[in-house]
Amino acid sequence: MKPTDKLTPELRKIEKAIDLHYKSNPLVNLPFAPAAWYLLTFTEKVMLRELFSPIKFQDRAIIGDNFVNELKHPMYWLYCACRAGGQVPFAYNNTTYKASQDLLELGREYGWFVSAYTYASHGWVGLELQESTIQPTEDLFKGVEYNAYNLLIKPHKSLEALFSVNFDNFPIDAIGHSLRVHGDRLRYRLNPKIVADTITAMKPTLDAMFSLPSEWQFSRYTLEDFRNVFEAIFAMAFIRALAGGIAAGQGYMGYADSIYAPPHNELLRRVVRYSQISDVKVQSIFDDLSYGNRGITKPDPSLQPLIKLNSETYAIMPHLWLSSSAERNLTVLLNKLPSEKGIYSKLVLEKERLMRERFTTRLSDTDFRFIWRSGPGLPDVDLAIISDSEKTCLLLELKWFIDPAEAREIIEKSEEIEKGISQVLQLKRAFANNHEALLEKLQIDSSYSLEGVVVSENWIGHAKVQSPEIPVIQANHLIEKLKVTENLKSAMEWLKDRKYLPKEGEHFEVFRFNATISNWRLKWYGIKPLISEAFFPL
Repeated sequence: MKPTDKLTPELRKIEKAIDLHYKSNPLVNLPFAPAAWYLLTFTEKVMLRELFSPIKFQDRAIIGDNFVNELKHPMYWLYCACRAGGQVPFAYNNTTYKASQDLLELGREYGWFVSAYTYASHGWVGLELQESTIQPTEDLFKGVEYNAYNLLIKPHKSLEALFSVNFDNFPIDAIGHSLRVHGDRLRYRLNPKIVADTITAMKPTLDAMFSLPSEWQFSRYTLEDFRNVFEAIFAMAFIRALAGGIAAGQGYMGYADSIYAPPHNELLRRVVRYSQISDVKVQSIFDDLSYGNRGITKPDPSLQPLIKLNSETYAIMPHLWLSSSAERNLTVLLNKLPSEKGIYSKLVLEKERLMRERFTTRLSDTDFRFIWRSGPGLPDVDLAIISDSEKTCLLLELKWFIDPAEAREIIEKSEEIEKGISQVLQLKRAFANNHEALLEKLQIDSSYSLEGVVVSENWIGHAKVQSPEIPVIQANHLIEKLKVTENLKSAMEWLKDRKYLPKEGEHFEVFRFNATISNWRLKWYGIKPLISEAFFPL
C-alpha cells in the first residue's frame, strides 16, 4: 500500500514552484564556465568580507559551514541548466554580479524550505498554509538545547588548532615580494618551498581535519595520498587568498583573480610536484574530487570542490577549500561511489575500535576498569567503564558516523542515535533484572549502580530522538570530563542531569525568521550563539 503523503496537494504544488524558481536567474542562460566562475568569484568576495570582519569565533565557524551549504543548490542549478563549456571571463560585470548575488541569496532561502519540507515529509513537523505563508503546526523549540549543542560543540577542535598555528612561520614576505598587480589581475610566485612552508605553518589546522588511519587503502589511493594532495591544493588556495589580502591592503580592489583558475595540466603538474604523489594517483584523486564526476548525479561542491569549468580549466575557490571538513567530505563521497563503498564499509568497522582505544588510552592514568564484550541475547557492550572502589558502572554505546549536513542526513543519523539509545535501555533493563550473562560480562554484581550513555564521535542527534533516561554526548567531551572528574559517580550524575548541554539565554538564543521565495514565505527558526569562545563545559 502506498504511504499517505503527509503534505497537502497545495503544499506540494508550491514545492514544485519553489524548486523551479531558480530558472528566472540570468546566469542559467550562460554556458557553465562563465556562470560558475561568476558565482564562485562573487561567493569568494562575500566570504572574504564576512570572515575578515570583527565577529565572534562561534559566528565565524557558523559562517564557514553555512556558506558551503548555501553554495550547494546554486551550483547544482547551474550544473543542470547551463550548457557545458564556454570561456572563463576573468572580468567584472555588473549584470552577472547582481545575478550571482541573487542566486546565492536564493540558495540560502531555498535551504530553509528544503529543511521544512523534508522534516514534514518524514512526519517530524507539520506544515500548514495560511494564505501565502507556510508555518509549522507544532513547537519547534522543544529540546532545542540538543540542536544547540551540536552547533556550539563543533568549533572546539578548530579553535584548539587555530591557537596552535605559528603565524610567524607563514611565507608572507616571500609572497608579498613576488606579488605584482596588472590592472585587475594578480601575479605571484608559487614554488615548492612556499607551498611547503604554508603546509608546515598550517599543520595544526590540517591535523584537525584528519583523524582516521593514514594507511587506509581505497581502490586507487590511500588516505595518506589523499591528505598530501589535499594539503597541496589547500596551500595553493590559502596562498591565493593571502595574496589577494596583501594586495587589498595596498588598495587593490581586484575581482578577476579572486579564485584560482589554472589549466588542468598546470594544476596536475604543480600538485604532483608539491605533494610528491605520483601523477596517476593525483589524477585519480582529481577524478573523485571533480564536481559532478564519477557518476555523481546530484553533485555537492563540499564533496567535490574541484570545479571543472570547461575541458581545459579548473576553478579552485579558496574559501571552499579552506572551510572544508576534508576527511568527513571524502568519506561521504566514497560512500556514493560504487567502486569505493564496499571498501569503506569494511574500513568503517575499525572506527569503534579506534574510539574505544582513545577512551582507554586517554584514561589510562585513572583507576577505572574497562570491559567490552559481545554475546548472544543482548546488544554488545561497546565499552563499560567501571570503578570497583565506587561500585559504579557506565555503559557506553559508541557511534562514529559521518556528521550530517542537511535535513535528510539529520533524520537518518538521528535514527542511528535512537537505535543506540534503545540498545542501552535493553542493557539497563537486563541489569535491573540481574541478567547473569551481563553481570558476568561486566564482572560486577547487582550491588553496583549502573547507568548508560550513547557516545557519538561528532554529533549527538536531533532533539526529536532524545531520551530522558539515556544521555547522548560527544566523545571527546566525555573523555575530558572523565579526566578531570573526582570520581565516576559524579561524572554519571553530570550526564544524568544534562549539565553538558548549553543553556538558552546564556550560551545561545533561538530566533524566528521568515524565509522568502517569490510570493511564498516560510516561518522558521535559527540558533544564534551568545558566547564567543568554544563551548566545552566540564
